[in-house]
Amino acid sequence: MKRDSLKFEVNESPPLLTTASLAFMHVLLVFDAIIFIPNVLGKTAGIDPQTLAFITFGSIIVSAVFTYLQSRTRLGLGAGFVLFTGSYSAFLLCSVDAVKMGGLPLLGTMTLMTVPVVFLYTFFIRFFRHIITPAVGGVVILLIAVSMVPIGLGLWAGEPAADFSITLGRVGIGGVTVLVLTVLMLFGSTSLRLWSPLIGMAGGYCAAYFAGELNFVHSANAAWFGLPSLSSWPGLELNLQVVHLPLVLAFSMAMVASMIESTGNIMLVQQISTRDFRRVSYDQVQSGLYCDGASKIAAGLFGTAVPSLYCDNLPLIEMTGVASRRIGAIGALFLLVLAFMPKVSGIILDMPGPVVGGFLIVIAALLFHAGVGLVSLTKLSNQHGLILGLSLVVGLVAGGKSFFPGLVPSTMSPLLQNSVAMGGFTAFLLSTLAYLAPKRGVEGTFRADLSQLGEMQRLLAAGRSKLKLTDDDFNVLSLCCEEVFCHMTGEGGADSERSLSLRISKTEEGLFTEMVCGHKMDDINNFAVPESFFMATPEELNHLGLMLFAQYARNVKHLEISGYSYISFVV
Repeated sequence: MKRDSLKFEVNESPPLLTTASLAFMHVLLVFDAIIFIPNVLGKTAGIDPQTLAFITFGSIIVSAVFTYLQSRTRLGLGAGFVLFTGSYSAFLLCSVDAVKMGGLPLLGTMTLMTVPVVFLYTFFIRFFRHIITPAVGGVVILLIAVSMVPIGLGLWAGEPAADFSITLGRVGIGGVTVLVLTVLMLFGSTSLRLWSPLIGMAGGYCAAYFAGELNFVHSANAAWFGLPSLSSWPGLELNLQVVHLPLVLAFSMAMVASMIESTGNIMLVQQISTRDFRRVSYDQVQSGLYCDGASKIAAGLFGTAVPSLYCDNLPLIEMTGVASRRIGAIGALFLLVLAFMPKVSGIILDMPGPVVGGFLIVIAALLFHAGVGLVSLTKLSNQHGLILGLSLVVGLVAGGKSFFPGLVPSTMSPLLQNSVAMGGFTAFLLSTLAYLAPKRGVEGTFRADLSQLGEMQRLLAAGRSKLKLTDDDFNVLSLCCEEVFCHMTGEGGADSERSLSLRISKTEEGLFTEMVCGHKMDDINNFAVPESFFMATPEELNHLGLMLFAQYARNVKHLEISGYSYISFVV
């Protein structure tokens, strides 16, 4: 997938001023969400001001550190893209319940007890490759976009006002913000699109000034510099009882929702941050999820809100055409500064609601585009199309909160009425059932050596009647399996310990075939057809078999996860 609108992809470095300006825009969009749950905990659970200051500080520090790590790729920790970390709404009510039941120490303990769910999923992610797919990630992104629209409209409209002029003013402020952003993105030059977020915000602020909607409640009395008392650390609850089991279940479900959404976010940022995007790298997904799990451990030790990865700011990459990972690093630096500067944090929180709401409406529109792009990466069968459709509908029903509203227990409503969580759960469950459903097929394991080619052909011949293959079908399947076998065994060198597994199953699309080998290799789709075979180089002639394979095989996918290569196709 070519992205010609991308001015600076992930590995490139834009000018420092451009990078810093865009990093600040990303921070503006996510900062309120980062400190949202700590603020809610302070208002609903009666936390004393010093402890509230400490956990808010902890949330910002965790966000800064792990936003930076997500922009790196060292030590297998971090996806290497612009991914901001912050408190996650799916944990809201279970966090409030934990604080009311045992204080902030119990919140930290529940986080640390259930975070292994994320690490187990991440370690065994290669077994979920047919379940958490880019299409599932796309549905999750679409549900995020849907859930973002009412949030944006709520911020735009604000509380009902008796004075019609106030309402009209808020309509105008948000309208100016949306109009400026939309016009610049649709018709602006490359340079104008680069600065469209700042120009759109400036337009919104100007409209807010003339409408009398500018106020500085949070920043007026805040100190310029500050550090919370370290003695306010809440600690951990070590005296667990049976009464805490429902909390463990609620936190575990929220962890599953978080990891599904984070998987979709990492898939999305890969797609929009690379000019020549070919396929989702599950190794980068895995590294990003390990970093996400580490951020949850840090939050648990701080005793603050459980974080996750955000996608709210990712459409800025499409708006501006800048995906450089330096934005993540400098954005993390801004967050670190904000943790020690309450005055600046207050100024960000004082941004007029209609300006933020207008931004979110445009971002939701861009997320729709991105979600559809992820779904379209895969050609969907009727079964998988129905699974994704049902997941989307379940998410919309859950988010609408109008389906038998009295049926959902109030303690579980933030999870069971969360469109992203329920849609993601549905996609995960139905995809798992579809994958585990019995299918007619054959499978075998061989040494990864060309001398085993005859053994594979004998396996195919033995399974021919079971698969009910015609002569033509059998010949095409044999040809395709032979070419993939040669490609996989010829890339890893001689090693008697290596093995190659083959699995063929009959589906409604045709014969789904997957071959797995324990080493990495060149992408099977990465070859060029020579202009003339008479002038072809020896290397190009070596790809003749793959060219023939490409003529017969459909839906060819090449994945690399945890050192394993997976090549699948349909004939």
